[in-house]
Amino acid sequence: MATVERNLTSRAEQRIVLHDVPWETYLSLSMANGEGPVQLTYDQGTLEIMAPSYYHELMSRFIHDLIRVLTTELGMEMRSGGSTTMRSEPERRGAEADEIYHIRNEAAIRSQREFDPALPPDLAVEVDISASSSRRLPIYSSLGIPEVWRCDGERFTFLSLGDVPQAQGGEYRPIARSLSFPRLSPADLDSFLAKYDAMGENVLLGEFRQWVRETQLPE
Repeated sequence: MATVERNLTSRAEQRIVLHDVPWETYLSLSMANGEGPVQLTYDQGTLEIMAPSYYHELMSRFIHDLIRVLTTELGMEMRSGGSTTMRSEPERRGAEADEIYHIRNEAAIRSQREFDPALPPDLAVEVDISASSSRRLPIYSSLGIPEVWRCDGERFTFLSLGDVPQAQGGEYRPIARSLSFPRLSPADLDSFLAKYDAMGENVLLGEFRQWVRETQLPE
């Protein structure tokens, strides 16, 4: 059985949800898609196919640039994996975040050429323009990703998995400060997101860089 979630606005993503899809079918579709234009999310038989909108991709790239500025100015290394397919065969789950980052564990994966579920990213980013990313959160939990940022185009929410593993019922909960950048709050990023439609990206990122230097560096 398939259900189709159609666009409601020009900024919306197109989504199709299929049920009772075998794991092998998901693997075949994932391999065929490669670095293709759609994102596949698979959770124990349920397959979601999502085609990102133009605005979705603008937000994803902008958030990536913000994180690049943060890590550069704070003297932190990071390895960005984009929308890499993350799969766990024992769990029969797989997903592609909008962006993933190894930050604290960057050195451990520096020579990796393939995704290793034993070394999950420190941070995943989800852009939710027209529909919730809630289908992917249980998958991220099972992979052990400690932090997720969600952005709906107007505001950010930071989520943490906490100390309870997914196998014991752990789930993501909102946090006031980022685990990866402990001085950073969602409201800090909201203020720059509010300026996105009114300013050029380079000018806005320049303002953000100066703000990071003034507020985020250790005293």
